[in-house]
Amino acid sequence: MTETPLLGIDIDQDAGRSLFEQVYLAVRGRILSGGIPAGTRLPASRKLAEELGVSRTTIVAAYDQLIAEGFVTSRPGSGVFVSDVQPVEPITPGQRGQTIRQDRAIRLEPTPKETAVRDPVVRPFQPGQLDARLFPFRHWARAVARAARSDPQSLVLSADPFGDRLLRTEICRYLGDWRGVRAVPEQILVTAGSGEALEICFLMMTQPGDRIGLEDPGYPQIRDFIGRIGLDILWLERDEHGALPPSEGRMPKLVFLTPSSQFPLGGAMPQARRGAFLAWSQRSGGLLLEDDYDSEFRYSGRPVPALAASDETGRTLYVGSFSKIFSKGLRLGFMVVPAAMIDAVRAFLRAYDGKVSAAPQRALGLFMAEGDFYRHIRRVRRHYGERRAALIDRVQTHLGGLVGFEDHSAGMHIVLRLPDDLPDMAISQEAARRGLTCPPLSGYCGSEDRLNGLLLGFCSFTIAEIEAAMPNLSAAIDAVVRQRGQAGAP
Repeated sequence: MTETPLLGIDIDQDAGRSLFEQVYLAVRGRILSGGIPAGTRLPASRKLAEELGVSRTTIVAAYDQLIAEGFVTSRPGSGVFVSDVQPVEPITPGQRGQTIRQDRAIRLEPTPKETAVRDPVVRPFQPGQLDARLFPFRHWARAVARAARSDPQSLVLSADPFGDRLLRTEICRYLGDWRGVRAVPEQILVTAGSGEALEICFLMMTQPGDRIGLEDPGYPQIRDFIGRIGLDILWLERDEHGALPPSEGRMPKLVFLTPSSQFPLGGAMPQARRGAFLAWSQRSGGLLLEDDYDSEFRYSGRPVPALAASDETGRTLYVGSFSKIFSKGLRLGFMVVPAAMIDAVRAFLRAYDGKVSAAPQRALGLFMAEGDFYRHIRRVRRHYGERRAALIDRVQTHLGGLVGFEDHSAGMHIVLRLPDDLPDMAISQEAARRGLTCPPLSGYCGSEDRLNGLLLGFCSFTIAEIEAAMPNLSAAIDAVVRQRGQAGAP
């Protein structure tokens, strides 16, 4: 084990970047270049702060960001160590070919993160729900009015099957600034939410009998759709770092991942594991399908870069949605199409009955171009961060040592881990009788390896609403404990 003094890091107090970001980028760059080898223990935060002449808080924030992205790991009592981050070699052009299907029309039902709310009021603690009360109605109305005045035809007609040019341009800018993904407007396909984007990917890139690699746990709607169109599922093995690349047997044609925030468990996939999936894609010829559903909601540090940001080979299809960060009602999402696949996607769309509406696209492009979109993200992230902290505090107060959870400082829900003798389905059903929606974690598991827990959303509920609902959850758990005690359950 070695320790590096990290000499050579230059800090510019007058630079446009924050001090935290300068330290983070400098250390990250040296790790990727091999300047700091795997296994190296980084200096203690206090020592590095003194060396660079910055506050210890700055160094802690930079280390936290590196930990979140998997470049380093923290070992309690020992320090912070550089992870084994393997570079990914470019592939040859001959490895890019994929079979494109254009004759299938089965629809992908909305995924859990885009299912419409049936009740007038979302019940605590329903996960994946944004708070419509925070929507910037007046700013949005101005954007719609500007679109109607400047180009009313854009509200009803789209000249390009890939979508409105202004919106696609702004999506590229957003992806570069927030997700680290480099793309041009020609690569952006606007869709009716992420559900349609995923549907297009599965229908184009596969044929009956092909294998699809899925994380476990994951989206039930995805596995149901895969079964309906005649595909086989390979449940990816997992360890403490998340899903593992396929290792043997018949290789999947495509692997579906949520690397920036695993759904539903949370947590970002470490950089070394991302590199392993990219290397698998190159070796096997398989594709990676990245669903980046709520990565903007990280409450400390900066958003973790997308997997597609590290892909220099064009084998990752990136899917995003505005349903989590802006509005479910607009039903807008998008896909970043690898450059080599653009012509094939255009050919597919000629035979595909798309569902995306032209009406909101130009308005959203203007909304983003004026900066209102980014101001909205910062505003709701502040609210959601406060609500998350309140939920964690109330869980600790009301449930004490009965449950456990991992705090990833990100996402739109937390996962409570329950003791094995308290089945999550029973508690979820009891909670529903008390006016709550707490989906059981076991319902998201596809293989026989069932997990036991509850998903608790917090974004759509004020702190007062969270406080009012928590006693009902505690009572639901107590009721199940009593029922099982009376029944003599082990």
